[in-house]
Amino acid sequence: MVITVTLNPALDKTLIIDNFKLGDVNRVIGVRYDIGGKGINVSKVLKNLDIDSLATGFLGGIFKDTFERELDKRKISHHFITINGDVRTNVKIIDNKNKLYTDINEAGPNITSEELNSFISFYSNQCQKGDLVVLSGGIPIGIPKDIYGTLTRIAKEKGALVILDAEGSFLDEGIKEKPFAIKPNIYELSLLCGMKPEEVDEKKIIKGAISIKKKGVNSILISMGSLGAVYVTDNGIYTSKALKVPVKNTVGAGDSMVAALVYSLINNLDDMDTLSFAQACGGATVSLEGTKACTKEQVEELLPQSKKNVRRV
Repeated sequence: MVITVTLNPALDKTLIIDNFKLGDVNRVIGVRYDIGGKGINVSKVLKNLDIDSLATGFLGGIFKDTFERELDKRKISHHFITINGDVRTNVKIIDNKNKLYTDINEAGPNITSEELNSFISFYSNQCQKGDLVVLSGGIPIGIPKDIYGTLTRIAKEKGALVILDAEGSFLDEGIKEKPFAIKPNIYELSLLCGMKPEEVDEKKIIKGAISIKKKGVNSILISMGSLGAVYVTDNGIYTSKALKVPVKNTVGAGDSMVAALVYSLINNLDDMDTLSFAQACGGATVSLEGTKACTKEQVEELLPQSKKNVRRV
């Protein structure tokens, strides 16, 4: 079974504006709403790739029913712990003219110790030998910064593989428990390795990934946007150029690449095909509006181009 954990879900509201002007009246020419949060985004993509998952985490407030109805509509299994607080709303502003993408993200609700304990109890009971567990995204107020380390340890004790996608101290604490794979972006990896994001290049990224691998992480997939991607595994080091696709929105691209890692593990893809598939998933996602999940057909359309971009270092 695949389990995706979203501790801080969000209703994503995407506003499309022709020429966004700060401090002025802006006319919206398009709007869409999507249930989101990184783990939920992974589940949405996995469903489109014909892989079932169990989505879990916390839900509460006026949007709780909206999330559950949408997940049911997509036939995604789910069990979220009900909380007293409200699910947050994130606003995404897409400036069509200037090709600028602005995120305004709320912090999220306060999670009580009782709510957290209920989740950990459910999560521990769900994890089984052979499961793939995806831990991704930020965390709401009231949850300790070592939560991903705790959840990684629980899953591993049950015999499950963990893929971690987080940032800052949450990623650092999670790595201490040696998840199977991590998927940082170039900014997150830079911070993790003590580098300045604006000064990194492919060689420095590879060096940083190797240093993390020595800490016990089997695979590191680094998404680098227009610079491409790097994939470091037990078998070698692989790089890929970025796909040339029309960029409509960057939110969710990393989540699609995490879904690609899950897909690759389930379907026993080799490392080069894994990176090709991940890049195709990411490329398909950025060409869509909002946090809409890419389809298998859209990914397969980009695969021939993606495979040509991958090389072993």
